[in-house]
Amino acid sequence: MSDNKFPIFFLAKTITPEFKKAFSRAGVKFQVIHPGLPEAAIELAANFQFFIVIGDYSGLAQFFGKISSIAIEPQMKKIAVIGLGTDVLELVDANRAMADNLNIQFITDDSDLKQIDCCLRNAYSFLQINLKLQTLQRQIDQQANEMRELNDIGIALSAERDPDVLLETILLKSREITLADAGSLYLIEKKEGCEEDDSDYFADKQLRFRLAQCDSVSIDFTESVMPIEKKSLAGYVALTGETLNIPDVYKLPKNSQVKHNRSFDKAVGYRTTSMLVIPMKNHKDEMIGILQLINRKKNWEVLLTSEEIIRQEVVAFDDKCVDLASSLASQAAVSIENNRLYEEIKNLFEGFIKASVHAIEQRDPTTFGHSERVATLSTALAKQVDEIHWGKFKQIQFSRDQIQQIHYAALLHDFGKIGVRENILVKEKKLFPHELESVKNRFKIYSKAKLLQTTQQKVDYLLKTDKNRALEYFNDLDNEIKQQLMKLDEFLQLIIEINEPTVLNESRREILQQIAAIAIQDNGQTSHLLTQIELSRLSIVRGSLSPEERVEIESHVNHTYNFLNRIPWTKELKVIPQIAYAHHEKLDGSGYPRGLTDAEIPIQSKMMVIADIYDALTAWDRPYKKAVPVEKALQILQYEVNEGKIDPDLFQVFVKAKLYQLVQKPA
Repeated sequence: MSDNKFPIFFLAKTITPEFKKAFSRAGVKFQVIHPGLPEAAIELAANFQFFIVIGDYSGLAQFFGKISSIAIEPQMKKIAVIGLGTDVLELVDANRAMADNLNIQFITDDSDLKQIDCCLRNAYSFLQINLKLQTLQRQIDQQANEMRELNDIGIALSAERDPDVLLETILLKSREITLADAGSLYLIEKKEGCEEDDSDYFADKQLRFRLAQCDSVSIDFTESVMPIEKKSLAGYVALTGETLNIPDVYKLPKNSQVKHNRSFDKAVGYRTTSMLVIPMKNHKDEMIGILQLINRKKNWEVLLTSEEIIRQEVVAFDDKCVDLASSLASQAAVSIENNRLYEEIKNLFEGFIKASVHAIEQRDPTTFGHSERVATLSTALAKQVDEIHWGKFKQIQFSRDQIQQIHYAALLHDFGKIGVRENILVKEKKLFPHELESVKNRFKIYSKAKLLQTTQQKVDYLLKTDKNRALEYFNDLDNEIKQQLMKLDEFLQLIIEINEPTVLNESRREILQQIAAIAIQDNGQTSHLLTQIELSRLSIVRGSLSPEERVEIESHVNHTYNFLNRIPWTKELKVIPQIAYAHHEKLDGSGYPRGLTDAEIPIQSKMMVIADIYDALTAWDRPYKKAVPVEKALQILQYEVNEGKIDPDLFQVFVKAKLYQLVQKPA
């Protein structure tokens, strides 16, 4: 609607001279439309937002009848009606529901010019007020939408934990609310090797060109760093804290401290015109980044593909854009700072975890790298399962936090070994080293005792008989002692072999009993070549641990759980103790320490079982055993599957994806 051309639809047959005079003296240039038929008026009215309708009973009756079927209540506020004649009152009564929403005035047949002029002014004022109200309502709605959008953006930014996604969101949303075609984001970071200066915040800082976006041209973006200097737009804003709002960066004053780098425009065939550069500060009022918005467009959908379109579409950023972008930049700065703090806490925690793993490996250096490899295999298996959308695993999905849970649980799954006695933890063979040395010394003593006994026999015999007979006897004694000593050497060698963590067969077990039965006399005291404890250890059927020692080793799972359960985990990581607690459980209930069955074991733990067994079999850095070849290790795991001990579907995923290749021995 224009003050110079206000539409009036005249639905009476003729326009009286009084009305013609009133139209010309009302102070408003009216566009009087005399369509002849109400149907035509309705069609023409669609071209106008606000208008006045003047008509007699017949014309208004047809007009009301037509609009009653198409008009809605808000539209009624855009029409002012002047009825000609008192009979129009009957029409109003008959259409009360509609009439109540319209501004209706009446002019009698004998109304003079003054009355007509008053009605026109009233109708015009009514519509002008409604126009202003509509404009105000639109502004209020727009501000409410902007506030709501800013609030939604703030919520989204505060919830985002991925640094890359966070920065992408900040720049995209800043561009959307300001209609900017392009934009870039700079972060202030520490320079390596530079010391902090309390008197100069920027002494050890540099600008990192972290992100760039542009709707109209494709950007081959590469991160880079630059010094913080006033000659660059971003550097100037960083150092001064001022917001720069430049209508055209190609038309900067000659004495301007800042210069626009046109290399990007030249490289991609673009024309940077308007630019808004806003500082981002944290809660300490420290500069942490710069938000740069480029080329505000009249229409967000338009692509700036030519200089002509740029001239037509690009406008300067107005005050509202500055306010909106500044508000978002403040929220963004808080989110970036929170994200950095989150990452620092996360790095601190991961440092604690790695230190814990290092502490375990220091107690048992032979398992160095085991926890890392189990974590690598477990998380890789979880990611594979997450990508399966059919069959048994179609409902199983892992978020980034849940993958992190598995990773941490796998790294810490053996931490409880810190509560196991070190001599048990690192026990490589059936006998402890000092016990084997005792056995060897005992054999030496026994051998020397036998030699001494033989020498004594020779002396005693020589005193009883002549020389020739003695020499013959001595020769027999030498052969006999030689055979005995050879037998002792064989026994000792057999003990050394049995001491290895191999499977003990029945025949060797019987020989051990024979050896243990050999008595040694020493100063009237009787002992044996093997003590009962040594015999018991050497009689271990498989491996190097006695039943009591194995129970102590297996207790590391309980120690792990008790330790992890004391940590006040966040909501995202609270399942870590339960995952680690079940990493030695088997589907058939034969695992330890709780003997859980299939339904009771978390799927994350089932994954870790496969990873743990595979690495234990194939580890190449354990001096007490050779690494099992990959094919053999997979066969052993398949046997465990066939026995109903480990999950067959997870194992199939493990093999099919060839995840075992992730932990191959370094070349």
